[in-house]
Amino acid sequence: MLPETIWNAGENEGLRENRPHFNALAPGDALIIPDPTECVFEGGVDQRHKFKRKGQTEDITLVMKDEDGEPRKDLEWQVTLPGGFDPIEGQTGDDGKIEFTLPAMVKQGMLRVGAPDRVEAPDFEEEHVLRFGGVDPITTPRGLQHRLENLGYAVKTNGKLDAATKDAIMAFQSDADLPLTGELCASTQAALEERYGS
Repeated sequence: MLPETIWNAGENEGLRENRPHFNALAPGDALIIPDPTECVFEGGVDQRHKFKRKGQTEDITLVMKDEDGEPRKDLEWQVTLPGGFDPIEGQTGDDGKIEFTLPAMVKQGMLRVGAPDRVEAPDFEEEHVLRFGGVDPITTPRGLQHRLENLGYAVKTNGKLDAATKDAIMAFQSDADLPLTGELCASTQAALEERYGS
């Protein structure tokens, strides 16, 4: 059963009202998995049939930006994934985007960016560990910290609204030209969701 099928089931209407994204749930959220429906296929035993299973990959988009928030264009990049997959390589365009398809069940990888030495083994200038999966809702301390940390602000995801988290919120508010409150007000939340993508 596809995640979208579960999420859009009538039994989960109340949850959808509180959580705008199915990949951002909090501990204690109740997600109802409806009974599966039977799929019947009839065909001759002496014929070939090709079946395609859905929901096995995920399209990933990353945007590389410099300290001023400008896209890092013409940047060589390589993503390596565990499990024997071939490295995925490319170059960012004017928008600084890195786009690739993530195979099913892969939970982490390594992003290398910079100017590789193409003569011998690639030697990239930067390495970033990638972790794939859902995040807590932005309205929870962990969800807020996770987004700020991934955007490069000095905060650790510890689930506590501590001084470092408030400082990171104010740093983000300063970058977004918002009032410096250190609180997750509606305008700060909207700006953070827009920049983070969810």
